[in-house]
Amino acid sequence: MKRRSALILTARYGNGHLEAAKAIAQEINRKGFESVVSDLFGESYPAFTNLTQSLLLKSFTYGPNFYKWFYYGTNKFHSKGLVQFSKYLGRKRFLELIALYNPAFVITTFPLHTAPFFIKKTKSSIPVYTVITDYCAHPYWTNPLIDHYFVASKSVKLSLIAQNIEEQRITVSGIPIRSAFEKKLNRKLVYRKYNISSQKKVITILAGAYGVLKNVKELCESLIQNPDYQIIVICGRNEKLYEKLSPLVLRFPDSIRLFRYIEEIHEIFSVSNCLITKPGGLTLTESAALQIPLILYKPVPGQEAENAKFFAEKGAALISYSNKDTFRHIQRLFQDESLVIKLKNSQNNIYHPFSAKTIADYAIQQMEENYVLTL
Repeated sequence: MKRRSALILTARYGNGHLEAAKAIAQEINRKGFESVVSDLFGESYPAFTNLTQSLLLKSFTYGPNFYKWFYYGTNKFHSKGLVQFSKYLGRKRFLELIALYNPAFVITTFPLHTAPFFIKKTKSSIPVYTVITDYCAHPYWTNPLIDHYFVASKSVKLSLIAQNIEEQRITVSGIPIRSAFEKKLNRKLVYRKYNISSQKKVITILAGAYGVLKNVKELCESLIQNPDYQIIVICGRNEKLYEKLSPLVLRFPDSIRLFRYIEEIHEIFSVSNCLITKPGGLTLTESAALQIPLILYKPVPGQEAENAKFFAEKGAALISYSNKDTFRHIQRLFQDESLVIKLKNSQNNIYHPFSAKTIADYAIQQMEENYVLTL
């Protein structure tokens, strides 16, 4: 019997892994195939996952030196013990999903060693594909049992090759994002929908959940002093931040817009003249798709710092380490059109359009070819 379903495994450590998985699933579904997205750790160990997510967030905010030690320490040596331990995480749930859906292939958007290990152990022919969702490749992503990798850039590909992954097993696809970011919008309708002034410079700040920025209130209080700026703050699911900033909206209703989580965030991006954010791989890709001048605020050591370094070295973003830096960068952006053009051109050079389609096409083509061979 021909299998026509895909199992996409992810984890909610940051929103990017999940959103990448959903973007791939959307494309697979569009092609007439079934897909299932599973948060393997969350479904296997819900209480433990909630705890570790909270600890991860706190480490970004209060213990960046600890995260730096963990990230770069394990980057120097690929701990076989860590991989051996992690390959058993979520084993029961993974085998249940395989039995339930009998997928034609498995895609992971998080380093989950359970999938390739148990597929090979059970001598299954199901291929496993991994999508790396940053502009860097920590050794923990790699596993000799993974059939193919999809990466954000040529530099990530070279990094994998240096880690003894064969070149033919790597595709530079870009990071998959929702198709909504790859469509042109009527900006006039967006201005009207969100009550945003088209006569002001729109500065959007992503400040919620896993994009926590310190001193957001102070930053907003300074920016709204300029009558030519309109500030949009996206708080995500950070309710405390939303409540903290709400009085500013009452005081300066024409200068600041405050939102919780927005599903159609591409609409806000489309009218933004500047985006202040933490440098997550998915956010950077979404911004590059729409060519928004980027200010990356205080990257945390680890993948954030590596993502920021990549974009800054390519001339696609500015890095800020303080509110003073941020003000200076904003002034430069709004006074120097050549800088804005340079940033947008550099983002265009980095961006790989239709990444989700590239990944889905490859997986489905391999499935079809393998099916023909078994006839």
